This record gives sequence, structure tokens and C-alpha cells, in this order.
Amino acid sequence: MSRLPVGVREFAVPLRREGSLTSGSGQTLLPLDFGQDIHQRIQDRLRNEDELFQPEYPLQQSFKEGSVTLHVRGRCDGFFNHETPLLEEIKSTQRFDALDKALHESIEHPYVLQIKVYGYMHWLKSGKVPGLQLRLVCLQTLKEKIIPVAFDPELFQDWIKQRCEQIVAEFKRFRAIQKNRHHLSKKIFFPFAEPRPSQTQLMESVRTALENEEHLLLQAPTGLGKTAGVLVPALTFALARGSPLVYIAPKNSQFQAAIDLVRIFHRRRVGLKVLVVTAKSKACPQAEVNCHDLVCPFAKDYHSKVARHELTPRDKKKNLWDRRYFQNLGKQFEICPYEISMERLREADLVICDYNYIFSPFGNYLTRYADPILPLPDPVLVIDEAHNLPERVRDAYSVEIRLSTLQHPSLPPALVKKALQLFTSIRPVQAETRVDIDAKAVKNLLAECLKGMIERWGEEGLPTADDPLFEFFMALTALDQMLEQPRDAVPILYKKEGHDTIIKALCIDPSGFIRPILDHFRGVVAFSATLKPFAFYRDVSGFDPENTVCVELSSPFPREHKKILIIPQVQTSLRERDRHYARIAQIIQKLAALRSGPSLVFFSSYGFLRQVQSELQALQPDWTIYTQNNAMGADALNDLWDVIDRSEGILLILAVQGGSLAEGIDFKGRGVHNVFIVGPALPTANFERQLMQEYFEKTYKQGRSYTYTYPAMTRSIQAAGRIVRDASEKGVIVLMDPRFLEMDYQETMPADWFQTNARELVSTQIIRDVNEFWRMQDEEAFPFQIEPAAP
Repeated sequence: MSRLPVGVREFAVPLRREGSLTSGSGQTLLPLDFGQDIHQRIQDRLRNEDELFQPEYPLQQSFKEGSVTLHVRGRCDGFFNHETPLLEEIKSTQRFDALDKALHESIEHPYVLQIKVYGYMHWLKSGKVPGLQLRLVCLQTLKEKIIPVAFDPELFQDWIKQRCEQIVAEFKRFRAIQKNRHHLSKKIFFPFAEPRPSQTQLMESVRTALENEEHLLLQAPTGLGKTAGVLVPALTFALARGSPLVYIAPKNSQFQAAIDLVRIFHRRRVGLKVLVVTAKSKACPQAEVNCHDLVCPFAKDYHSKVARHELTPRDKKKNLWDRRYFQNLGKQFEICPYEISMERLREADLVICDYNYIFSPFGNYLTRYADPILPLPDPVLVIDEAHNLPERVRDAYSVEIRLSTLQHPSLPPALVKKALQLFTSIRPVQAETRVDIDAKAVKNLLAECLKGMIERWGEEGLPTADDPLFEFFMALTALDQMLEQPRDAVPILYKKEGHDTIIKALCIDPSGFIRPILDHFRGVVAFSATLKPFAFYRDVSGFDPENTVCVELSSPFPREHKKILIIPQVQTSLRERDRHYARIAQIIQKLAALRSGPSLVFFSSYGFLRQVQSELQALQPDWTIYTQNNAMGADALNDLWDVIDRSEGILLILAVQGGSLAEGIDFKGRGVHNVFIVGPALPTANFERQLMQEYFEKTYKQGRSYTYTYPAMTRSIQAAGRIVRDASEKGVIVLMDPRFLEMDYQETMPADWFQTNARELVSTQIIRDVNEFWRMQDEEAFPFQIEPAAP
């Protein structure tokens, strides 16, 4: 016997979803406590007016359907205990007229069903048929309207039975999905002939951590086969327990390794249901994303089309649900390809998506996956390139509002006036400082913004995403949410920037936002080639120190295939570098000339790059020098591959640490022999970094390292990892700057870079040592002498 606890609100939904994506409920977009405050005031007033009025009237009832019992409970907003009892639900909205119209037109509106369910439960409890009514309240004017709801419990009994049958059918369907996952778990296999020794250790680390209910931080070098080594044991674990696995990466381009693994499974007839989530902007077939039935045919009657064509159940024939699949589905049935992809979230055994779907303020995987009625198992989470997570979350939760945005002529004058008053009320003496801001004033401004939106677009209208009024509303909403966070972790800043003024909520410590999300997962494996020191990434990524295992794996390739040098004689700090441009260029020129082919040179900034580029062009005007652009799209990357393929002799590729060429782009097989890291790419020192340093010093006793050193070294080591990406490649890594010898810099370096201390990497005869390295590589490739041919 299965027992499902159900809230009335979740129980009282239409038996069949109909209508368009944006039509329907008329529910408020205001922060929740606006509605709560109005509810409380109305209930207090009704209690004063009628001594027989009882607020928050509790009701519960059990319904048996086959082997499943549904235990439904809830609290009705108000109960008038008169001779003919009366039940009331209070519904506050800023879309008053639209909601009034929807309630009169739809007999299965959720609000109508909700009060009927309360009435049915009261009838079963007392034997009396109650009167039912909805009290509508306008959030702008506080105008009220009573809407009586006709109720016949005998007739409504049929709806109750159908709803119970529907829930139990869904319950059994998902039980079948979980049972199928148990069978799938036995079919997951390692996709290659046999794992390397390090891969075996990797898979065992993942398996052990998940079975022990521990989180895992895993540093594994490039070329180890991390994706397969992590996904195989993680999938096996998740599926065996009936859970899905969610694999996330910071860029869509990094999904391919996981998709390639999935295709191997599918060729062996492993029926794994895989969902690849594409961003709405990329999935949308329209020129502009505007999900309103008045302008988008793919949004119009969306739910009706999906129900009519039965598109939501699990597709038995298709195993890979990707962008192409959903776009074809969208064209065939004229439905939104993004929305129908999100409806597959509960069906998929493996979900592949961007960080945003899990960790952004507007991420919707967990809300779309979770079911308020069905006991779905917690997923397992795998985080690829996990060193990116803290910065991505920090950026996502940092909010700023610029005074200049209020100058847009389309903004309502009343809104602009109130916003300017808010800016003026907190204007400090300093150009940049921490300030306090009145949370209530922000909520009032948010209400004024909503009022302006309704006046402009009507109660059923929807602005485009880039409309200035809507953008201001979203920024205010985010600021309102950040004001609920601890002020030390999310301080409010006031800044002058040129002629502009900025109010900013700065997310210093992202761990407070990450940790509660991690708690929703059955297990978490976070991996990257750069996760040292582990304590840093564990702290700022929200992992529990008591429940997190940290593992570093060594490279599968011989250490002799890499020559790593630190040149401490070169100064690259902002204060000293202008005296060293020529020396840096000379070192690059001399070492690159020892081996024909491409070399990568990574700088801390574009300005630094251009200065050294001028020196290099003067030294070697006949060399080919390729310079990275600010944005490396697919076309620019193809141009680079063409340059490498066509080049003869020496090719220098100049780029910046932290850019696309330093991370996420694979140069394997491109013949790159050298990587030069021209100094650590320390973040720019400014007021925000000062606050971060003070916070991290107070919280972790590691202010400077957490703020500057560790983030910079992650970029440097990622850049260094562009070469020696398989057993056939050999190369030289050169780090220029004495800071690379300092202890906190050494803590970030892979274990196979040196034996005891980074000073082992300092050479007194650089050219001779590099020449000797290449001579040994050539001897290894050709271990015998070739006699010249006889004349």
C-alpha cells in the first residue's frame, strides 16, 4: 500500500491542460509577502466583523485509489461557521480584471477547483454542503470583489475520482521509469577496450564517494578520459537507485564528450533516455523571443496542441532528445521547442545542460523536475570544469542598477521619480562605498514598476525581454532577493562610474547560494583539471567540509613528455613589466625557434599582449603571429585552424589567460610545442576586490590567496594544459615571473609538476636544457641510427 501526501493546491489542477503558454491563472508577479500581508489584513478585518469567522481553516481527507491512498490536506483562507457554512479563498493579484474574466470563463480554473476541493472535504467531514466564494483583491487599489462558486458535491465527486486516477496513473508510470532505470544500470559499460590505471582509480573514487553518500572534488589532468571515467560509475549508481543523472558544463561546446559517450551506449542498444537542454534563445524558431500567444504561433494554444497530440509521455522510439529533435517537433506541431524540451525533464535518465539550469537565480531544472505529489528520487549531479562554478554563480547573483537606465524616455515618469528618490536618499560622500538601502523602499519601487507595466501592456500583456521597463523590473526583483542575504556575504555598494551612478548587490561568497542547491542531489561529483587547493574550491563552492572527499589523479602520460620551466628573472607585475617587454620577447623568440611549429603565448591582459607583440614583430618580422580577438566564435576558430594548417616554420599564437583559447578549446593534434605563461593573470585590484579580500580573510583566514592568487593560478594552469593532451604529444611549458615560486602559487600546481618544491623548475641554462629535452624526445621517437644510402 502506497500513501501519497498531497496539498490541496497541488491536487486542484485541471484534468487537462489547455490554452497558450501565457494565458491563464493571472497570478501575481509580486514578491510573496505582498500577498501574505494583504491576506492577513483581510482575515483580521473579517474576524472583527464576524465572530463566527475562522481564518486558516484546516481540512484533510484520504482518498483510496487501488493500492494507493492519497492523503489530501490544506488550509482554507476563511470559514464562516454559520447555519449554512461558507468557505472562502482570498486571491490577490495585480491582474484583477483578467483574473476576474478567467474565473468566469473557466470551470476548471485552479482557483475554482481549489475552493471546490475544500468544499468537498468539508461536506465529507460534516455532512453539510457549504457555500463557496472567492474574494478577489487588486494589489494596486485594494478593490475587492466576491465571486460565488456554484457547488454540487455529488457532481464534483466524479472530478475527484478522475483526479485521483490521474495521479495514481502518473505514480505508476514513474515507478515503471524507475524500474527501467534499475535494468539500465546493469547495461552501462566502460566504452573502450580497457581503462588506463588512472582511469580505474578515477572510477573507483567516483563509485566509493557516491556509495558513501559523500561529495567528491576530483582533479584529473587533461587526456585522462575524465568524462567517461566519471559518467560511467555515476550513471550506474544513479540508475541503480532509480534516479536520473544531471551533467552540467559551463559551455554548450563542452557537451560533446558526454553526447559521444551516449551515442556509444545507444549503438549497443542501451535504451538510455538522454535530454540535451538548449537555451531558449537558441531553441526559439522566431526572430525574437516573445512567449506570448498574440505574437508567437508556437506559444498560442501550446498546451492544447501538446495534449491533443499526446506529446508529453515518454517517447519509446527516440533515445536522444536534442535541439534538432525538438525543433523538428516544434515545426511539425507548431509548438514551442524549448517548452516541450523542458517537459522531458522528469522523463530523462540523463540530462545534459548548462550551469544556468541548476545554479542561476532563474534556473528551473529543480523546480521543473520536482513534483509536489509524486515522490521522485533525488538526482545525481556531475559538474564538469567545476573550477568555473564559483565565478559563474558570483556573476549570476551580483545585481546592479544604473542611474543611466532611468533616462530612457519610455519609462513612466512616476517610476523614474521614485527611483531617483531612492538613489538620492542613499547618496554617500565617497565615490565608491558600502551603503544601507531600505528594503521596503525597494519593494515599493517594485510595485510602482509593476503598475507601469500593467498600464502599458494591459493585464494580459507581456513585454519583450529587452524592453527597458521590463529590464528594470527584473533588476529590481533580483535586488529585492539579494537584500534578504547576509550583508557581509552580499554587501550593497554605491559607485560613481564616469557620469553614471550604480547601486550594486555584490555577491562575494557564492557558497551560500550553491550549498542549498547541492542538498537537493543524492550525490555530487565535481571535476576539473584545476581544483587546487581543494580547500579553496570546497569553501567557495559550498561543499560541506565534513562530507566532501578530495582526490587528485596524476597524468596518464610520462612526466618526461613535458619540460616545465619557471623563469623568475622576468617581472610581469603591472609596476615592473614595462622594463621587461623586450626580455620577454627575446625569451619567447629563442625558445620558439628551437622547434618549428606553433607556440601558444598567454598574457594577463590584451594591453600586455600588444606591447610584447610589437617587440616580437621587431625581432622576427618574418614569423607568423596570430592574435586572439576578444570574442572567438566558430568562424574565428576555424580561421585559427586554417592558419595553423597553412603555416610553415614558426607560428606564434598570442592570447589571454581566462579567454577561450586558454580553456575549453582542444589543440590536440595541432602540433603545438610550447606554451608560454607570461605572468599570473591576477584580478584587477579595486574596491570590490578589497571587500572580497576582507571577507575571505575574516571567514577563511586566506584573504589574498582566495581573492587573487588561487583564481589567477587556475587560469595559468588551464592555459598550460593546452599541450601534451595525449601520449604522442610532447611540449615545453614556460612560466615567467618570480611569484610562481611563492608557496600559495605552488599549492595550485599539479602534483606531477615537481617532486618537493617549484624551485626544481628553475634552470640556470634554459636554452641548453630545452635543447636537451627535444633531443631526448627525438631519440625516443627514433631509437636507432639510419645509415646513409650507399652512393
